[in-house]
Amino acid sequence: MAKAPKKNQFKLSIPSGRQLLRTTARRLSREGIIPGFIRQQLKRRISTDSKAPDNRRQKITPELQAYIRKIDNNQISKTQYRDIRELAHYAYIFDVNFYKKQLPDTELKEVNNLGNCLEHYCTKGWKAGIDPSPLFDTNNYFSKYPDIKESEINPMVHFLKFGIQESRYSMDDIHFMRKTAGIKKATYSNDGKLISSIGQKKFGVFLHIFYPELAPIIADYIRKIPVKIDIHISTTHDAISGLTEIFKGLENSLNVQVKSFPNIGRDVAPFIVGFREEIPKYDYILKLHSKKSPHSNALSGWFEHCLDNLIGSIDVFYTNIQELNKEDISIVYPVENYALSLGIKHDSCWGHEDGNYNKAKTLLKKLGLEQINRNSEFLFPTGNMFWCKPDILKPILDWDLKFEDFDNEGGQIDGTLAHSIERLIGLCCTEYFHKKIITSYCGYAESKQHQSDKKVIEGRNKLQIDGFEKVIQFKEKTLNPSWKNHNNASPNQLQIHWVIPNFTRGLGGHMTIFRTIDYLERCGHDCTIWVHSEIKGDKPSRLSSLHKRVIDQSFIKLKTDQVYMLGNTNDDLEKVSGDVVIATDRMSTYPVLGMRKFAKRFYFVQDYEPFFFAKGTSTVLTEQTYRSNHKFACICASPWLKNMMIEQGNSAISFPLAVDTDTYYQSKKIIRSKNTIAFYVRRSTPRRLYQLGLLALRALFDLGDSFEIITFGENYLPDLGIPVKITHAGILNSESLSKLYQRSTAGLVLSGTNYSLVPNEMMACGLPVVDIDAPHTRLSYTSNTAILAQPNPEALAAALSQLLNDDVLREQATIAGLTATKSLTWDRSNTIVESFIRTQFEAALPPDQNQNLPQADPTVTIVIPVYNGGDQLISVVETCLQQDLDAEFEILIIDSSSTDGCINHLPKDERIRIHRISKSDFGHGRTRNLGVSLARGEFVAFITQDAIPANRMWLMNLIEPLQTDRKIAGVFGCHIAHEGHNPLTSYDLDQHFNRWIFRSHRKPIELEESRKKPNAPISNHERFYSDNNSCLRKNAWEQVPIPEVIYGEDQLWAIDILRHGFKKAYASTAIVRHSHEYNFRETLIRANTEWHFYQQHLGEYLPSTKKDVRAMIESSCTNDKKAQELFPEITEEQLIARRKLHFARACGYYFAGKGIGSIRP
Repeated sequence: MAKAPKKNQFKLSIPSGRQLLRTTARRLSREGIIPGFIRQQLKRRISTDSKAPDNRRQKITPELQAYIRKIDNNQISKTQYRDIRELAHYAYIFDVNFYKKQLPDTELKEVNNLGNCLEHYCTKGWKAGIDPSPLFDTNNYFSKYPDIKESEINPMVHFLKFGIQESRYSMDDIHFMRKTAGIKKATYSNDGKLISSIGQKKFGVFLHIFYPELAPIIADYIRKIPVKIDIHISTTHDAISGLTEIFKGLENSLNVQVKSFPNIGRDVAPFIVGFREEIPKYDYILKLHSKKSPHSNALSGWFEHCLDNLIGSIDVFYTNIQELNKEDISIVYPVENYALSLGIKHDSCWGHEDGNYNKAKTLLKKLGLEQINRNSEFLFPTGNMFWCKPDILKPILDWDLKFEDFDNEGGQIDGTLAHSIERLIGLCCTEYFHKKIITSYCGYAESKQHQSDKKVIEGRNKLQIDGFEKVIQFKEKTLNPSWKNHNNASPNQLQIHWVIPNFTRGLGGHMTIFRTIDYLERCGHDCTIWVHSEIKGDKPSRLSSLHKRVIDQSFIKLKTDQVYMLGNTNDDLEKVSGDVVIATDRMSTYPVLGMRKFAKRFYFVQDYEPFFFAKGTSTVLTEQTYRSNHKFACICASPWLKNMMIEQGNSAISFPLAVDTDTYYQSKKIIRSKNTIAFYVRRSTPRRLYQLGLLALRALFDLGDSFEIITFGENYLPDLGIPVKITHAGILNSESLSKLYQRSTAGLVLSGTNYSLVPNEMMACGLPVVDIDAPHTRLSYTSNTAILAQPNPEALAAALSQLLNDDVLREQATIAGLTATKSLTWDRSNTIVESFIRTQFEAALPPDQNQNLPQADPTVTIVIPVYNGGDQLISVVETCLQQDLDAEFEILIIDSSSTDGCINHLPKDERIRIHRISKSDFGHGRTRNLGVSLARGEFVAFITQDAIPANRMWLMNLIEPLQTDRKIAGVFGCHIAHEGHNPLTSYDLDQHFNRWIFRSHRKPIELEESRKKPNAPISNHERFYSDNNSCLRKNAWEQVPIPEVIYGEDQLWAIDILRHGFKKAYASTAIVRHSHEYNFRETLIRANTEWHFYQQHLGEYLPSTKKDVRAMIESSCTNDKKAQELFPEITEEQLIARRKLHFARACGYYFAGKGIGSIRP
């Protein structure tokens, strides 16, 4: 099979002839080195460029034209004069008063009007870094685009002529909004009296929902309001019942009124006319509407921006209301973004059409505001979403408008009475009542757009901080041991989570971690491993069979198969829960400190990592990880490290680095050399002092000793530059290391910080060790075991020379080392660790605060269809009952008249309900529909009697997408093989879920409008759904029930929900053990059913010719061989058995293609 060509790694940008001509024309014309008549020809050619019209440019006013004519051309350069004329078209951006505040006193007299302002900026101002107004930041433009600064071009001229088209701006949106907002961040005085007084106010929320599909989003924001509210909604007639149900379900809603009005006057007429009587009843009102702005890029994301900055969180609410509570403030609205602000300046506050102003004249005259003209500047709540005091709306309410006074809807974007009233609201506030309007940007922390923009901006200067840049985004959170409703913790079976750095074969620190995990598993604890900083971008966490395979094949075979790559967002940390969590290096502390759903945090300290770096940022950040305010309990790999941690104020224990005595021992069969030095080398780890060791060996040669060197610990070493026999052994497995130690004369292992595993393993093999003499080594080694020398080449060389030449000293060191390591077993060391973890956990565990609380209605119902479930059903139910969740859940078992007594042996728990049906009434779709109808939960999870949740996080992670996005109707999770099943089965499931599904479901699946039609194609990954491990939203099911078919109901339901406008999501960390090992007949029947299902329900034909099914067999067998390369434990017998099953599947397809068989349940 030919390999697909690789994509080019570099894109070669070749301009077209026309582009090249235009570019050349500009450059040559600018330089003035071509004749004038040719220059004119080129200009005409350039002018044919089809650029979008510049809608920001205006005609120069007569006043400015007169000013420009009076400028003395002899006093300024031609470039400056051209710049003045160019910026005169954008004079609306200049603010004379703002400009003058930046001038020194000596220049103030030069600027008295707009013309002076333009002239000063073009001749002096931009060079001095003066800004024309808040809309342009001169120095920032130069800072962002050094090429412009280097070219010495007027930055504002460049921005307006070229920069906008090139997406170059002097300020990013989030910079501009932070700078101009009146309320810049969520900060309110946590004053009980103030909160109490706010709680006594009457709040009315007025919503215009023209797009009902946005209602769930609005509802999710409104539920964050921490006071009781009345909700008034205007909408279309068809949406009344659905919206009533959504908003009456909010706990903070007192009264919900949903009305239908004529589709006239946008969101304004229903508000001003439809709810005229209700508005004055409240102390504060919130006005919102479901906004889509396909006509304006400037308003892209405006809907969410408004919601985030008005009611994005409890803190945002109180911050805004605290300001609104002030006597002189009557409106709070979200700050405008840069493009919108620039557009308002260009159009004037009345907009780009005269209609807005003309339709407002009547009320302006009535209110005595005739001074407000077409060009007046004033504040108004742009976008018409705001908090306000209803009093300021009284003049508009008293205008006694009727629906027929408003313009009929025709897609207008300006010039209607509704647009006029939007401005009049602001004028009534500031000019009539003389109250202030304040803009708010206090919800930026809640804004996904803000986070996205911030990420792009930070990407312009990607910091390299020795790995910290990969984890610095994680934010520390306070542990909350009581977060879940049911405490399932048992000190004898703890859920222990380890967060570790990435690894490759041969790393001693990781070996120590995995040995500890192995011991903890043998003690009955369950361990989960998270590898941090390996997932790219914002993809979620997922299982990693690669890391599990490396652990089992290159370190130690562990019981756990819960080995994950950890996602990079704080949301990923919210999906992790257990009893204790353990950080294992400086970087892992960041995600661990962000994991709050545990009782206790530990730090597995194997070295003092600040010593890894020169004093700088990395050192300081690493030192911070040991601070006692983090409340880590420290598990230390030496007494020296223990003392260091205690000095920092942490609780700590130490365990000795032990020896695997089955591997490392003194051999009587291997003859020991008289002059061989085993030199441990890891150049990538500076603390192993490679250069010092090399200098010591060179000094040893100068002493006249005869010796040879065997290096190990690193592959592909260069020549050491020592004229003796040298062997580079590279990275060795444990057996090879033991043999090396058994035949060598002395071991040179230098430790600039904490000692490694190597010295004790050498001594256990009877090999004396040389290390440096330092506080950490004196504390770590048993007295008289290692030969400690001053850390200089001569002293180390002398120590090595003594060992090589003094048989008595060598014998004494050998006996001392053997004696010291004899009792150093890993089980003894890990007994210390296990005891410390249990003790610290028990001390941290709070009393079960929920055990005596009345049971609330369940949020989730777990439905399990059952028929003769046997012992496996008991395992499923017990694991479900142990799920970690901060809400109530129930288990609904629908039993099809089982005869094996499995129902009688279920645990006694009030959360279990049993509903019996006859065997003949069972149907995959029918029974699940019954389960949903009987469910009391908002979410209904499905699991089968042979699908066992892999951990206690399953349910939490399965419902998380439904809680996050109300447009998601269904979620399905990951499957792994049952313990003891064929490794080929594990490989297949991993390829399916953790490769294909994970990659195709990085975001929830949603269809474009054009693809919701009944006959529109839907791809395999879009319709894939497995209801063996799934959860649906009950109110979505009420609109789209599960098809009651014999087979494939889950795939068909997925298609239905997508075509109804819902989303489908994949929960990569909601994992069940669910696999089958079918025999030949079962495989054939299932394949035959699958073929008929595709043909009858999906209109697709699977392979059925002899040629196609034979190719299918060979392709499957090839994949099995690839799996064997990865997993050598797969035997030839297993491959042969699998080939038979591939043949059975091919037969099922072939027979189906001949019309044989049918869909079977």
